[in-house]
Amino acid sequence: MPSNGGGSGKKEGPEVIVTKLLDPPETDAATKEREELLTVLAELAGRLEHELKEVIKFWDNNSLDTEHMGYLTCVDFDGTIYDTTKYCALQAQQTYIYAKLYNCTDVYHTEDMLETAKLGGEFLLRHAYRASDGRCFHSVSREGKPLSLRPNIISEVYFVMAFFELHYATKQSNYISRGEMVLKTVLAWIKDSGSLNSYGMDTSYSTLSDLGHVLRMLLAISEHNPTKLRQHKEDFTYLTKRILQHVQRSNTVVLETVQSSGEVEGAVGRLVNPGTVLEVGWLLLKYSLIAHKKELRKQVMNLFVDKMFSAAWDPNHGGIFSFLDVDGLNPTELTWNMKLWWPVTEAMIALIMSYKMSGERKYLNNFSRVFDYAMVHFREPGHGEWYGYADNEGRVTHTFKGGPDKGCFHVARCLWMCARVVRDVVAAGGVEK
Repeated sequence: MPSNGGGSGKKEGPEVIVTKLLDPPETDAATKEREELLTVLAELAGRLEHELKEVIKFWDNNSLDTEHMGYLTCVDFDGTIYDTTKYCALQAQQTYIYAKLYNCTDVYHTEDMLETAKLGGEFLLRHAYRASDGRCFHSVSREGKPLSLRPNIISEVYFVMAFFELHYATKQSNYISRGEMVLKTVLAWIKDSGSLNSYGMDTSYSTLSDLGHVLRMLLAISEHNPTKLRQHKEDFTYLTKRILQHVQRSNTVVLETVQSSGEVEGAVGRLVNPGTVLEVGWLLLKYSLIAHKKELRKQVMNLFVDKMFSAAWDPNHGGIFSFLDVDGLNPTELTWNMKLWWPVTEAMIALIMSYKMSGERKYLNNFSRVFDYAMVHFREPGHGEWYGYADNEGRVTHTFKGGPDKGCFHVARCLWMCARVVRDVVAAGGVEK
């Protein structure tokens, strides 16, 4: 049987409980307190990096398809492959993660890492893209035979991210040319409701999730090429404006679904998606920093991070609620009170970035609460990687580490980004309040 990290929210395992580490003893000597905190932060960065190593090792050992290229992402807790279907968004996510780590770290800047990234890139080039309309498939067979296509832009967004990152690593023109083609298609879709509707999408509403996907994509392709920031200045402005339209009720809540005139009636209009709000929050924080938009940063930190985390954190059992109803009614989403892996990762990134930008200890304390929760309930030390799904009380409900919606992306990205932020704080000698 797999090791189950679940239990009540009060459980403490053998793992390091970061909350205790981040509560240094009181002292009158500010210098000593700063030095103690920096020591603790250095230890935290090391722990995050160790966890990342375990995550990457799990996928390296179990998911690489050297026979047909790409990755086998339906992986049980112990590495057993239980389904060979390949979900194109997950193929692109894993490609992106390997290429990103190759490009941005010394530890993973190896030929093996690059070849593993290209394993996914070549599969995507040959099998994920439909040239007739610029769409990317939702799923294909292990060999690459098309199986399904969905009316959303998720596969396309990650396709673009993967190929821009691969191009930076390899300088191969086929990656950037295909990435640019799909990028233009995605930007046209998000602005032209008519073209979206032709693919079966409901364009009468605006969803925060779709806007967040595109913002993530634009920021990703701009990281190695600052000219993209200028080239897509109007796109960033357009997306930011559209995202802020989801801020409703006198700037007190961020709704998942709105229309041009404001709120949508009924349960769909009252729905709040905490994981998406937190991710869009840290994406906007990142954008506000590079675009020098201080007022946007304040607004986002207050509403998308502070208020969202306070509302979404379960005070009884810990973890982030999957969905909320803005009026406090029972959300119609059946998984609303489950605790999923990805909102936890988005909260960790949003909180540690807010700490670095503001210097306020509350963000660091809340980060430690979330990281503690993940280590106790999602981490499975026997084989590496995290479980993805737990019930309201934190008991693991699905023992697989990878499936149709979970692959090598959220956990790895979170651990790498958080470790990098913490290392930056330590190198700077702390944060300014």
